[in-house]
Amino acid sequence: MAKFVLALSVFFLFLPDLAKAGLFEMGTGYSYRQSSYNGGAYTRMKAWNASFGYFFTQDSEVEFVYQDSTTNEFVPNVQNIQYRDRVYSLNLAYHFFQEGSAVRPYVRAGVGQLNRDATGTYSGGFSPAGRLDQVTVIGGLGFKAKIAGQFSVKAEATSYLTGGNISTWQDNFALSIGGSFYF
Repeated sequence: MAKFVLALSVFFLFLPDLAKAGLFEMGTGYSYRQSSYNGGAYTRMKAWNASFGYFFTQDSEVEFVYQDSTTNEFVPNVQNIQYRDRVYSLNLAYHFFQEGSAVRPYVRAGVGQLNRDATGTYSGGFSPAGRLDQVTVIGGLGFKAKIAGQFSVKAEATSYLTGGNISTWQDNFALSIGGSFYF
């Protein structure tokens, strides 16, 4: 976390004119997903996120995002595992359509730090690795719908690729809804 804050501070230190010129955005979102399987097995994921962004052009935004998610995986007599993921990321978002449009789709790409804590047991009494700290790649798309002068609601699909491995996109995929405030 300290490295991210330092990197963000250095970015704004060397580009003071940019930091004063554009629009800022604060946002939040929430996601919930549950899948049930035969025999009482299930996977359940809850996540929330908070973001702070700066539009350095009308369409381009650099943003810092914190995401906190909890995933429970339960299969009777096989596993009962809980993962808590915290992802700190620095992203670049590009917004389509003109500023002030009622709806603005966007795409997001970035890099982040994944801190995962795992608890629980597998059959035979084995436990998952307790902690995983790894660099991750962030990708997503969504849209923002303006409902008032400085407020919009948003829906987005995002994923973080553990270790930058594209084959992990479904493991950490979330559809979320939320809002943004501009100042």
